[in-house]
Amino acid sequence: MIYKEYRIFTVIEELDGLIDALNAAGRTDLIINDPRDAEQFIEGGETSYEWNFVDQSVLAELESGAWVSFYTGEKEVLSPQVRSIVRANDTKVTLTDDQDWLHKWEEYYVPRRIGQVTVAKPVWRDYEKKDGEIVIEIDPGLAFGTGSSPTTYLAVRLMEKYFRKGDEVLDVGCGTGILSVLAAKLGAAHVNAVDLDPEAVASTRRNIEINGCADRVDVHHGDLLADFDFTADAIAANLTAELVQRLAGAGLGAHCKGRGLLVASGIIDIKEDVTVEAIEKAGFKVLEILRDDCWTAVAAQLNDND
Repeated sequence: MIYKEYRIFTVIEELDGLIDALNAAGRTDLIINDPRDAEQFIEGGETSYEWNFVDQSVLAELESGAWVSFYTGEKEVLSPQVRSIVRANDTKVTLTDDQDWLHKWEEYYVPRRIGQVTVAKPVWRDYEKKDGEIVIEIDPGLAFGTGSSPTTYLAVRLMEKYFRKGDEVLDVGCGTGILSVLAAKLGAAHVNAVDLDPEAVASTRRNIEINGCADRVDVHHGDLLADFDFTADAIAANLTAELVQRLAGAGLGAHCKGRGLLVASGIIDIKEDVTVEAIEKAGFKVLEILRDDCWTAVAAQLNDND
């Protein structure tokens, strides 16, 4: 399949603003080349995640300049907001195929610590597991969710803290399946993973096989609210603010049992208040909110059951 790559060039001082503008316009599927990442790796210091190792060619690319890219279908029409951003900046548009897409993932995706104990590792990289770590093998394919995004690692950190061994888990919008695999590795009795995107469903199935979790994870194609009546002790929903609000307002509580834990992520900061309000209006009590950059993740509980 043919895709378009939009690569938008900028300067470091304006990179964060460009990312925020694209996120606000609905493009969260970004590949970001930030020279500051190379500086952090070389000079050390605290970062949002741990660089276990990095290929020298990636460092060279990082140091080459600031840019952001995203992909669309060959005939996909950009939204007016995104089109305006593209036209206002120095943008290069090229056609690429699936294999080019996959190759770019392989260049930029390296093992990273994305939680207190969780490491996301691409299947084509070597990594020596340390005591106490949970290592998740990921083949991202054409679906997103490698663990490097704040929307994912914020969810991971809340799951590590609040999910319990023996939980029945529901992963809504499973993407590559990284949260489904984590739930299983945290000791979930069973996981139902749901996504509307057939490519995400295929990717999740592939990754649960890679991680040896297929006996505890079932993957379903469809809309949770329209097609399924699953219930769970704990729900992971790494979506968007709008989708979290829709789930909360359309009866997400009916899919809860036991303590009814919810970990919701993918919430852009400008929509945090209205999304938290929707979660609370649905009967959930907020336990904790994590923030990183312009993103928010929420842990909330429906019932007082232990």
